[in-house]
Formats: sequence, C-alpha cells, structure tokens
Amino acid sequence: MDTDETRRTFESYRRSEAGPVENALIDEFSDGVMDRGEFLRRAAMFGFSATTIGVVLRSLGHAPLRFGASRSSSGGGRILVGITPAPIGTLEPSVTSDAGGVWAEGIVGEFLTRTQVGLQLLPDLATSWKPNKDGSVWTFALRKGVKFQTGQTMTADDVVVTYQTLTNPKGDSGALSSFDGVLVPDGIEKVDDYTVAFHLESPNGSFPYLTCEATQEAIILPANYKTGTFTTTAQATGAFMITSYNADVGMTCERFDGWWGGTAPLDGVDVTFYADQAPANSALLAGDIDLLGEISYSGSTALFHNTGLNIISARSAAHREVGLRVDLSNPLHDYRVREAIALTLDRTAMVKAFFGTTAEVGNDSPFAPVYPSTVKVAQRHKDISKAKALMKAAGHEDGFSITLTAVNEYEIPELAQVIQSSVRDIGIKMDLKVEASTVYYGGSYTGPPDGYGSTPWLNAPMTATGYGGRATPNVYITSAFVTKGAWNASRYSNKDFDSYAKSYFAAVTLTDQRKYAKLMELLLLHDTPVIIPYFFDTLQAASKKVKGYEGNSDGRIYLSRTSLT
Repeated sequence: MDTDETRRTFESYRRSEAGPVENALIDEFSDGVMDRGEFLRRAAMFGFSATTIGVVLRSLGHAPLRFGASRSSSGGGRILVGITPAPIGTLEPSVTSDAGGVWAEGIVGEFLTRTQVGLQLLPDLATSWKPNKDGSVWTFALRKGVKFQTGQTMTADDVVVTYQTLTNPKGDSGALSSFDGVLVPDGIEKVDDYTVAFHLESPNGSFPYLTCEATQEAIILPANYKTGTFTTTAQATGAFMITSYNADVGMTCERFDGWWGGTAPLDGVDVTFYADQAPANSALLAGDIDLLGEISYSGSTALFHNTGLNIISARSAAHREVGLRVDLSNPLHDYRVREAIALTLDRTAMVKAFFGTTAEVGNDSPFAPVYPSTVKVAQRHKDISKAKALMKAAGHEDGFSITLTAVNEYEIPELAQVIQSSVRDIGIKMDLKVEASTVYYGGSYTGPPDGYGSTPWLNAPMTATGYGGRATPNVYITSAFVTKGAWNASRYSNKDFDSYAKSYFAAVTLTDQRKYAKLMELLLLHDTPVIIPYFFDTLQAASKKVKGYEGNSDGRIYLSRTSLT
C-alpha cells in the first residue's frame, strides 16, 4: 500500500468507521500523549484490527507492525511443574482466591482474552471486541469451533452463564471484587450464538482487561457446569485437561486433542504442590521439576546463580498491602498515626534486601509505575522526625501497642519484621501474628459483624497481604479502596475517592485517566488507609530445556505453546 493510498484508507476509517473512542486514541497518539508501545496496547484493548493498527502507524510516520515467525508444534514429552504455595483445598474457578489454586486452574482453563508481557491484550476465546461511543457497552465476538473437554461446542450461552455466575450479587464468586459496580447479571446479553454484549452499569474504558486472566475466576465453563466438579470432570477449553487431582500432592494433566489452537507441543503436564519455597527450589535445582510457577527473589538466590536455569521476569503491579483499619476505636483511626507508621519505613532498603533490582518503590497507592495512567507525585520517604511530630499531634507521643497479622508467604514475614522494627522509633510496640495461608485466608468472607465475615486478612486491625499482578489498577481500586469493596481490609470510605474512581473507570483517554489517577494518589497519600511499600516483578524459573514459555505480569502458568528439548 503506497503513501497516498494509506492516507486515503486512514482518513476513510476515521470518517466512516471510527467512533469517538477510536478517534480520541488516534489523536492522543498523534499528539505524543503516549508512545508507540502504549498505542499498541490501548489499540488492542479497544479492539482495533491488526490491519487498522498498521494503517494508523504508517499514516503517522511509524514503522509498520512486525510479526514473529509461527511456532512449531513439534515436541512431545511431559513437563514437570512446581506450584507453591499449594492450593487451599479443591479447585473451583469462580471462588478460588489463593495463588496456588489460581495457577493450577490456569493450566487447563481459558478466558475471553489474555495478556502477555507489557500488558498487551490478546484474543483467546474471544477473537475481537469493540465499545460503543462512550464505553458503556462492549461487544465481543467469540471464537468459533471451540470445544470443551466434554466434547460440547462453546457458544454465547456458555459465556453468558459463566459471567452471570461471576456477577451474581447473592453468590460467593471472588470476581465480585472485579465486577462490583461494573456489571450485573442482567447486563450480559446473548446477541447471537457467537456474540455477547456486556451492558455496563457505567462507562468503563478498560473493561476488556476484566475478561483476561487477571480476573482469575473468569475461566469459561459450560452452561451446564456443576459446581464442585472442576477437578473430577475435564470440562475447560484449554490445551490440557485434568485427569487426577490431590490437593495435598499435585495434579496430572493430559493433552486435549480437541483444543481449538491445534496440537499442543507437550504430551502432558505433571504438577507437584509445595507448601513453601525451599523444597520447591530444591526440586528445581535437582531436576525433579522443569518449571517453578513463582519464586521470590529473597528466598531463591541459588536459582539466580545457577547457569542451568532461566529466570523469567515480567514487570508487574504485584505488591504487598499493609491494611490499617480506619474504623476501629484504636490509634489507627487517626490518619496522622497511619501516616506516621508509613514514614518509618525505608522503602529503598526493603526493595534492595527483598528483591535486588527486580522491584520498584511503592507510594501507598495501587498506581504502580508499570501503569501508563500512573502520575508521579511526591514520593514518601523515611522521616522519623515528621513521624514523631504526627504521633504527638495525634496524642500518641508515648506510643501504643498493636498486633500486625501477616500471611506466611514469600518475604511477607520478613516485611512484617521490618515494620515491627521500624515503628519502635516512634514508640509503637508491635506484636506479630504470622499465619499459614490456610488460616490467614480461611473463614467466611461475608456476614457479621460488618459484612466481611471472619477471615483474618479482612478483619484484623492491621494486616500484611500479598496481591498478585493485574493488567490495570481497576480491580485493586474497586476491591480494596472503594467503600465496601470486597477486599477492603482497611474499611476505607471516602466519597471523594469513590467519585474519582468512578470517573477514572469511565475515562477512555489516557489524559483523563491520568487526571483522576493523580487525584486518587494524592488522597491516599493523605489518608493512608494502606501501606504499599513496593511493586515487584513476577519471577518464575525454568530449566533451559523448557522452550517457548512466556511469562506474564500476572504470574500465570501458560503452557499451551511450550515445548521441551
């Protein structure tokens, strides 16, 4: 296509096909608001075809798209995978919230979309999607010819029922943390057998990211799926299907020959569950497993120095969140006390000790540096003098006693110890209660006394919790910061914040997203309902005989195109 023809095609597209959303994106790219990489990411999110993206790039003087060579499906063999921590009990996609369970399910289950490194959104069980003029309705075209492992053909009915389960306000799906205030069951429409329209409660400029693996519960299942049968009946759509499962030991998966993507290179997947990092690392070093699903930098130094392994890294928004209950009649009720605690932390030292060069300092909001919408505001640093002044102003010059409850995963116990030591400088005597993940995340998530049930991580006065990576900050905001959010461990409630969040979700331009992101970041710095000291890369480790494995920012284990040499 020559220059004149490209220009005519571009102008015709803008005039006849592109709506306000598409034209706003092109204008921002042309004006330099975003770089090429961010344009490609957002263009994919808004459903631009590869042809349209190419025309826009050429018309604005950029190099055309380049496509890599197709991968060979040759190979064979069985890959040995380690997952730590072990799943908590049986697997049930709509309610699984623990990391081990989520990674195990992702080996066999698929989503409407998925992401790769760089937060690029890719088609999976949907082939394309497109918003209406304000982003309040998103229409998805489904992939044809997809078979469930039961032999059934996937249609819009299956997608509708899956999403109605996820969004049922009376249900117990963990996906309510993603869809609360965004989507309700009545908003999910079957347009035809291979088209589904999502009518949102309000405009949402990032909705397609809620359909990828970042919404870990959104694995597409048959409309006649029976709760509790995920590990006993193979019925997902992925390249591998579960043939045996033991929550204390592991699971076996065989290649699904009816997979829509063709023949997967591997014959099967054998998964071993490990209670903690040390035995999993030892197994990888000994050659007992080929791939370790997630590792921590601080607990895996031997892996980083082994020449027979590859470390797979992806920049991420994964983080630790220290929740400070703002609603209890204890000193944490005062924002000055919460800020004082935050000011005792040496974040740079923590990053260096726990992660080396594989993490970035956090600023007590979920807006990670990896997000294009994040705005740089004044970074919080260690300042004991200011912290003491805040404690005095709050009437706690002599300090007080409190307990920090933390989950015993990765470096989180060490983080708790650092906080315990740091707050001594301002007179706070902190006891630590470090609990196994089965206890910390156990108990009910709903019910008395205030709708958050009995689970420790949502109810203790002060908690330290791990949050996996997400492709956008929306889920963090909705679940952990918006009033009555499903994961609002701090019980934070601020009408201004809720309003800014709603405007942020509705924004379709990067300029508007940054406007409201800045307002939320500044408000959280003042109120300090949580401490987020750092964001870290997702890290996985594999034998060098593992080929074609792609990590992602969510830490999911995607093996459909992986092979062994």
